[in-house]
Amino acid sequence: MVRGSTLIVRRSSHYTAVTLGLALVLLASGCATNPATGQSQFTLFTEAEEIELGLQADREMVHTFGEYRENPELTSYVSQLGLAMAARSERPDLPWSFRVLDDESVNAFALPGGKVYVTRGLLAYLNRESQLAGVLGHEIGHVTARHSIHGLSRDLALSVALEAGLVLLEAEEASEIASLGLGLLFLKFSRNQERQADALAVRYAPRVGLDPYGTVEALRILSRVGGAEGSAGFLSWLSTHPDPDRRWQRLAEEAGLEPDVDAVGRAADQERYLGRLDRLVLGPDPRHGVLEGAVYTHFKDGFRVDFPSGWNLEREGRTVGAANPQEDAVLFLLRGPEEDIETAEEALASDADLNIEGAGWETLAGLPSRRLEFSGDLDGTAVRGVVLLIPVRSSILKLIALSEEGVWSSREQEILRAARSFRGVASGEAVAAGPTRLRLVRLRRPTTLRQLAPSAATAAELESLMLLNNMDPDRLDETLQAGRWVKLVESP
Repeated sequence: MVRGSTLIVRRSSHYTAVTLGLALVLLASGCATNPATGQSQFTLFTEAEEIELGLQADREMVHTFGEYRENPELTSYVSQLGLAMAARSERPDLPWSFRVLDDESVNAFALPGGKVYVTRGLLAYLNRESQLAGVLGHEIGHVTARHSIHGLSRDLALSVALEAGLVLLEAEEASEIASLGLGLLFLKFSRNQERQADALAVRYAPRVGLDPYGTVEALRILSRVGGAEGSAGFLSWLSTHPDPDRRWQRLAEEAGLEPDVDAVGRAADQERYLGRLDRLVLGPDPRHGVLEGAVYTHFKDGFRVDFPSGWNLEREGRTVGAANPQEDAVLFLLRGPEEDIETAEEALASDADLNIEGAGWETLAGLPSRRLEFSGDLDGTAVRGVVLLIPVRSSILKLIALSEEGVWSSREQEILRAARSFRGVASGEAVAAGPTRLRLVRLRRPTTLRQLAPSAATAAELESLMLLNNMDPDRLDETLQAGRWVKLVESP
C-alpha cells in the first residue's frame, strides 16, 4: 500500500517502461480480497478513508437535493429496510445510512462508506417491497464490492503513471480529495460491476425474507421508465447504471429466478409498500422554485432572480444554472451548506483553484450581502467572476457569475446585472401552486385504468399512468379486479 509517499518519474526515452512499471507497483501494493465478491481488488484507500469520503460527499448531496421530509413513515420505512439488508451484508459495520432525496429524477445511488440514496421519483414507480429491496440491495452491493473506491483507485493510479514529470501521490488524508464531492456519482460502473451488484442484490433480499425476483422486476421497471423518459438530467438511473442487453432478463436467467406464484405473499408484499406511497410528490415541486422563461422565483424563501434573456437555463436539484449562447459565461444560483457569510467566505478563500482579489458589502432585497471578486482555474481554463453571498433562511444563497478571463470585460455588465437582480417577492403575490401528487386508490369494484384516468388525459399522461402502475400499453382497457391498489395522479 502506498501511503504518504512522493514518487518522482523523470522524462526519458524509456518513458513507457517507467510508467508501466510504476502502474504495476501501484497495482501490486494496493490489492486486497473483497469480502463480497471474493475477488482480488485494487485499492489505494483504507476503509477509514472510504468512510470519510462518503461523509464529505453526503453533506454536499443533502444540501444540493434536500431530503424528502413530507412522509416520515415512508422515509423511515426505506431506512429500516436498507439497514436490515446492510446488517446482513459482508460489511455490516460500516456507518450505513439510507435517505430519500426530494428529487423528481428516477434514480438510486451509493457513495463510498455506506451512504445510499433513492429519489422520491424512483419510489413512485416501484410496486412492492421486494422491488425496493432489489434497488437497495443493488446499491448496497456497489458499496460492499467497493466499486466506487476501486474506480477512484484505478483513476488515481493511472493519473500518476501517465504524468511522467513530477508525480505526487498524496493519499494519506481522505480530506485532500474530498473536493470530488458529487463527482463520485459520475464514476460509471463497468458491466461486470453492474452484474456483481445485481447478483449481490439477489443474495441480500432473501436474508430479510423477501423475494429475490423483485430485483429483476425493479431493473425492468427502471429500464422501461428510462426508455420512455430518456436518460438526460443530472441524475438518472441509465446514466450511472448502464443497462445494455436487457440486464434484467440476463439476471433472471443467470440466477435461475422466476416470478413468485404465491398470490397471498405477493399481495402482502405490495401492501407493505404501496400503502405508504399515498400523497407522494410527483415531478418538480414548485415550492422549491419555479422557472418561467428567464425568471426564477422561490416563493417559499421569498426571492426572485432574472437570468439573462436568451441564455440557456437548466435546473438540477435545487441549483439553477444559465450559460450564454457563446458558452463562455455562466451564472449559477445554489444554496451552500454554510449557515453564515463568514464561513462561506472562508470556504471560498481556502479553495486552491480560486484567488479572491477583492471583497465588499452591498444590499440585495434589504439583505446585507457579501461580494467576492475572484480569478481562478476551471478545468484548465482561466476564469474571472464574482460571488454574491446572500443570507436566506438560516443558510447562504450563492450567486456565482463567471466567464473566461479574456471575455470578462465584455460580459461583466450583463452577468452582474442578472446577479444583482435578486429581489424579494412582493407580499401580495400569489404563492405557487402545490405540487402534483401520487394518489393511491384501492378499487371497490372492477374497472379499467382508462376509466380511472381523467377524461381529458393526453396520450403522454396515459403512458405515464401505465408506467406508474407497471402495466403494458395494451392493458389500458384490461379489467382490474376489486381490492387492487392503483396509482393515480392528483393535480394541485
